[in-house]
Amino acid sequence: MTWTKPSPVLILLSLLLQGCGIYSFGGSFLPPEAKTFSLKFQFSVALGPPDLAEKFQQQLGDALLQRTSLRQVYTKGDLQLDGNIKKFKYEAMAPTKSSEEGTGDQDAINRLTIEIQMSYMNPYNEDASFSKKIFSQYADMAASASREDEEPRLIGDVFTKLIEDIFNETVASW
Repeated sequence: MTWTKPSPVLILLSLLLQGCGIYSFGGSFLPPEAKTFSLKFQFSVALGPPDLAEKFQQQLGDALLQRTSLRQVYTKGDLQLDGNIKKFKYEAMAPTKSSEEGTGDQDAINRLTIEIQMSYMNPYNEDASFSKKIFSQYADMAASASREDEEPRLIGDVFTKLIEDIFNETVASW
């Protein structure tokens, strides 16, 4: 049996990936001791669907399960994410002049903004932990569109952006 010398590139790559944590090709960087996570989200604004926090918590949990090797637990996970939806607001954007006399300005775009205040506890890397950090994203729709019809799409778009931001700020450490 003959022994072949490993490629220097493979050696370098394995050393870089070993580092001080576990890198997954799904984009996460986790301490090897972290095995679980827990999520808790609340909704403290008057507007918006009553199940908004529950849906966001479910989608963030699904993203963490799909993109990391962590298991979700109900409470006291190795990594803990607690959040509060602080803003769910529609705003008129980009006013335009009406072509008809006397009708005044009309809004061309309505913007839905969702803001989450979040705390993240990582006992294995205290520098990565944070408290009451604000994450905010938005999605736009035509002012002439029905808010009732467009709201599920808008919420989905905003959730996708927020989840990416939170993932990058917590387990991805970008």
